[in-house]
Amino acid sequence: MRDAEKPNPIESYKFHHIDTSKCRVCKSFDCENACFRGIYEVIDKDTEPKCVVVEDREDMCVKCHMCTTACKLEAITID
Repeated sequence: MRDAEKPNPIESYKFHHIDTSKCRVCKSFDCENACFRGIYEVIDKDTEPKCVVVEDREDMCVKCHMCTTACKLEAITID
């Protein structure tokens, strides 16, 4: 019998990929403040934090990678 499939913790957008399992232990929410274009928002900060890409903002990204370096948990990757 096969083991149950583990859900994929990576949420993929157009070219942003966020490992939400790492977001759950985040306390600083640096991704929100690092992006000068307002691409990211952290939801459920008090319970189970999760970084998401704000709808209709991803195309504004200039791929400066300030978010990937600001996230100490390395939860964000950009293609």
